[in-house]
Amino acid sequence: MSKLHHCLNGRPVTEQVVLYQQTRDSRDYLPIQFYYDNYKDHWFAQLDDYMDRMTFESDFDYKLSVAVNMFKFATAAHLQKEKGYGPLGAFNGFFYKILSNWKSNIKTSAFRVKRRPAVQCPVCSRMVGRIDMKHLQHFKTISDLPKFMVWQGDIYEVTSMPRVYVVTWGEKTNAKLEALKKGDVKAFASCKRRIRWPWKLENGTKGVLCPFTKNIVPQIEEEYIKTLPIEHSRYAPPMTHHEFTEKYPRARIQSEVYDLHRPVGKDQKGVLQDHIDRDHRVTGPFESIDYDDIKSGDVPMSFESAFRIIENFIKDETDQEILKLIATGYTVDDVATTLDIDKKEVRSRIKSVRSEELWRLLVDTV
Repeated sequence: MSKLHHCLNGRPVTEQVVLYQQTRDSRDYLPIQFYYDNYKDHWFAQLDDYMDRMTFESDFDYKLSVAVNMFKFATAAHLQKEKGYGPLGAFNGFFYKILSNWKSNIKTSAFRVKRRPAVQCPVCSRMVGRIDMKHLQHFKTISDLPKFMVWQGDIYEVTSMPRVYVVTWGEKTNAKLEALKKGDVKAFASCKRRIRWPWKLENGTKGVLCPFTKNIVPQIEEEYIKTLPIEHSRYAPPMTHHEFTEKYPRARIQSEVYDLHRPVGKDQKGVLQDHIDRDHRVTGPFESIDYDDIKSGDVPMSFESAFRIIENFIKDETDQEILKLIATGYTVDDVATTLDIDKKEVRSRIKSVRSEELWRLLVDTV
C-alpha cells in the first residue's frame, strides 16, 4: 500500500489526476485506481448493510471516474479553505466529499423507506415508494440493466458509461452465467479479471455495448432505453392514472408510518410541513407530484396559489424550491435527496424563512 496522498509510482494523487486529465492515457489512470482500491474495504464496511459488494465496487469505481473528470483546482481550493487541509490532499478531499454525500444519500434513502414503506404496484408487482404517473409508464431505468452479458463467447459486467477497464469473467458456460446472475461470485472468483476497454465507436472514441441489442453506443441513459423495442424498454404495459384508478380502485398509492407518541403538528421542526402537507389539505384521489413538474409549474390548481405566495414572499430561489417541495408532501429527507442538500441545511433554511404570516397565508390557501 502506498503512503497517504501518493500513488505507487511516488507521484501525489492530485498530480496524477491532473496528468491523466492532460494525457487521457489509461496508463496514467491506473495508479489512481490502484490507490483507491486500498480504501474500498473501509467504505464498504459503512455500507454493507445497504448493498452487496459487487454493486458497491461498481458504484465506487464509477464515482471515482466521475470525480477524476470533474476535478478542478478551484473547487479543491475552496474545500481546502473550508476544511483546513493542505494542497497535497486536494483531490483526496474532493473525492472524500463525493463519497460522503453518496453514503449519506444511501442511508437517507434507507431511512425514507422505513418512514414510507414501499407499496406493491398491482400492474407490475414491483415494490415502489409511490405509484405515480411516472411509475405507471413502467419504463426501465439504468438500475434495470442486467449485471452480466455475453459478448464473443465471454461474460462481461454491464456498465452504462465507458471506463478505462471492463471486468470479464472468462469464457461463458451456462452454469457460470446462472451462478453469477444469482450472486454466487465466489465460486468463479478465479475467472475474474480486468481488461482494457474493448468497445469503440466508428469515430474511434470509447463506447458502451448495449446488453439488449449488442450495438455500441456512446453511453446508456434512460432516454436511450426508452428508444428500445418495448420488450427491452418496459417491464410492464404502460397505463394512465385514470385507467389505473378504474381497474384498481382500492390500490394503495403510498404508505406512511406515523409516530403515535408524537401527534402530527407538534414537532416544531416540521411545523410548516405538517400544516400544508397535501395528504391533509387536498381532497380527491392522491397523485404524487414530481420535482420536474414542480419546477415547471405543472401542478394541480390546489397548489398554484400556494406556489405564488411562496414566490412572492420568499426571494431566495433555493428557499422557494424547498418550501414548494415541503408543501407538496416531501419530507426533509426527501428534500435533501432531491436537491442534493445536507439535511441540516434544509432544516436551517426552513427555520430561517418560517413566519406566522407565511404560515397563515399557506394554510388559508392550500
